[in-house]
Amino acid sequence: MTGSRVVFSWFGTDQPPSGPDHPQPPRPQPADLHLTQADGDVETYLAAYRAVGGPHGWSRRLRLTRDALQAILDRPARRVLIARNAAGTVLGFVELDLAHGTPAAPAAEIVHFGLAPAAQGRGWGSFLLDHALRTAFDAGAAHVVLHTDTTDHPRAFGVYLKAGFRLLRVTTAEPDDWN
Repeated sequence: MTGSRVVFSWFGTDQPPSGPDHPQPPRPQPADLHLTQADGDVETYLAAYRAVGGPHGWSRRLRLTRDALQAILDRPARRVLIARNAAGTVLGFVELDLAHGTPAAPAAEIVHFGLAPAAQGRGWGSFLLDHALRTAFDAGAAHVVLHTDTTDHPRAFGVYLKAGFRLLRVTTAEPDDWN
């Protein structure tokens, strides 16, 4: 990938899924999808990160030392949700930073989000994103941000817009500068 520029798209929303602009009940959890919280569990986190990010070239977390990654995952406002099937196979995950803003402007960042290739196209991403947004707003966030880029799944952009996010800005970088 060296030498080809990557386009980053930053999104934000200040409307919870059940807010006035998006009055909807929580999405029902698919019967064959099980969510578990994996805060602080480095091995579980890395398995999910590889399953979801491997096809897209994610490597930033893989380059951290175990202690550095553990320090990130142990932050009190960090949440990691893993989606699995009944056999325990990772289907997707979301990493939330619930302390992304300031006390005067509380915000959350969806740091990592996605589905493993075998889990795509079933509506599970919309369920997982809805759950992440509800978690962030229930924790007191007034605003939630995330980003995607041209190496991520091509449908990500549309999923975020459908969930109520607005495009905030677009930037470019060399892959080696960010990944």
